Amino acid sequence: MSWRFSLLVTALVLGACQDPSAPKLYARDSIPTQLSDWQIAQVADRQLILNAAVLPYDLATPLFSDYALKLRTLWLPDGATAELTDTGSLDFPVGTVISKTFYYPRARDAADAADVQQTEQRLVAFDGASLALDQVRLIETRLLVHQADGWLALPYVWNEEQTDATLQITGAVKRLRLHSNENPRATVESFAYVVPNRNECAACHNLDQNQDTLSPIGPSVANLNHAMVADGSAENQLAALWSRQWLDEEPAVNELPAAAVWQPGATDNLEQRARSYLDVNCAHCHQPGGSGDTSGLFLHSGASKPL
Repeated sequence: MSWRFSLLVTALVLGACQDPSAPKLYARDSIPTQLSDWQIAQVADRQLILNAAVLPYDLATPLFSDYALKLRTLWLPDGATAELTDTGSLDFPVGTVISKTFYYPRARDAADAADVQQTEQRLVAFDGASLALDQVRLIETRLLVHQADGWLALPYVWNEEQTDATLQITGAVKRLRLHSNENPRATVESFAYVVPNRNECAACHNLDQNQDTLSPIGPSVANLNHAMVADGSAENQLAALWSRQWLDEEPAVNELPAAAVWQPGATDNLEQRARSYLDVNCAHCHQPGGSGDTSGLFLHSGASKPL
């Protein structure tokens, strides 16, 4: 580790620690085994309570992951800002921590924690600040941490007691039973939920196979350019970043690209909804430089000719 890198990490860690309650940063060689040490969220009174310093966010069109719901958060160190780029991405500063907690609603009238409920709703049991653990089953939390030498992907797996999550570099498998109450009749399907290992995280987040670097996928300008509804209130998420002084310039939200807001059963604007879905679910591989570029099928939103 170079002395410049050591000094930068030390400065970031010390800066975060000025407020003992703020989320914490760790150097690559001192990553904690427990998720709670990051102070992004804590479990108390059967609730997963977000740190007031983090910003929950929601994607207009989210990635599909075996019907799991996802509670996403973002945190930037004091004084740091993200840059709105011409390519439609957000260039997050060193010290940024992005979290994504995967969970399911608990199945109705089921005593076993392995029984989970399929739903088309978003952010079930989330009130804008906390997640009610008597209603949901936490599975995993993935972190993307922007170190001075690039992004670091970290998978944490929640324990059966739902009190904390432990770093599992090699991933994990959770045996679950998915309950569906869709017509014409309810069904129960057993399946293996796979928590990816760190290399598998990198396989998706390495957007350019010519470079050994990772990048966030979900929080793009287009996917954040919509209002997140929580606790009865709604605010455009790019505007929310600006209000926290986390953007380098005020976003002209009406002039910026916006992904389609995914709504089950919607029938209008089929092309935009399809392009938004393919962009967030497939384009990290199917774009120039991605692992699927040899197919010649490009699915990123800017592709005018997918084939």
